[in-house]
Amino acid sequence: MSGGIYLLEVHRILRPGGFWVLSGPPVNYENRWRGWNTTIEEQKTDYEKLQALLSSMCFKLYAKKDDIAVWQKSSDNSCYNKLSDPDAYPPKCDDSLEPDAAWYTPLRSCVVVPNPKHKGTGLMSVPKWPDRLHTAPERISDIHGGSTSALKHDDSKWKAGMKYYKKLLPAIGTDKIRNVMDMNTVYGGFAAALIEDPLWVMNVVSSYAANTLPVIYDRGLIGTYHDW
Repeated sequence: MSGGIYLLEVHRILRPGGFWVLSGPPVNYENRWRGWNTTIEEQKTDYEKLQALLSSMCFKLYAKKDDIAVWQKSSDNSCYNKLSDPDAYPPKCDDSLEPDAAWYTPLRSCVVVPNPKHKGTGLMSVPKWPDRLHTAPERISDIHGGSTSALKHDDSKWKAGMKYYKKLLPAIGTDKIRNVMDMNTVYGGFAAALIEDPLWVMNVVSSYAANTLPVIYDRGLIGTYHDW
C-alpha cells in the first residue's frame, strides 16, 4: 500500500465526516480470495492492515456489504490527539505547510489534521444545495481580500455579464453547449450564473494566483488548477 501514502492523500482532500468507498480486494476476502490468485491468510492480513491504518487516520468502518466497504472520516478533531505521540504512525503533518497546496506538491506520509477554526466545512455543517451556492464559505476569510461582499460582487458581475454573453451567443442555455470552462476563475461566479442552464462548468484556478479552490468546492462547484 506504499506505506498508505495514497490513503493519506484521500484523507487530506476529504471533508470531516466524508466517506471513502472501497470495492474489491481485500474486502469480502472470505468469499473472494480464490479468484484473486492468493491465499485467505494473505488477504486477511491485508484487510487487518488496512483497517489498522484507516483507524490510525481517524476513519471508522461505516458499512460493509458483499464486496463494498465504506469508511467515514472523523468529524471530531479530538481523535487526532493520539498523533502527538512521537511513535505514532502515520505522524501528524507539519503545521507550517499549507495543507491545501497540491500544485507540484509531493504527497506526504503524514496526517493533515482539519483546521479547527473551520467548523463549517464538515460534511454535516456545509449548507444544503442550492443554498450553499450563494453562501460565502468560512474559508473565504483565508484568501487575501476574500469576504462575503467580494463573493457577492463577483456573483453579480457574472450574472450581469451572462445576460450580455447570451445575446451574443444564443446557444448558451440550450443543449448545443454542454461543457464549459472558466479558464481563470476566482470564486466560481461564472459557474453560479449558469447554474440553471443545462451545462456544467469546470472552474480553473491559476496556480500562480490565490488558491480559491476551497471556496469553489464549498459552494458545491467543481474545479482544478492550471498554469496557463
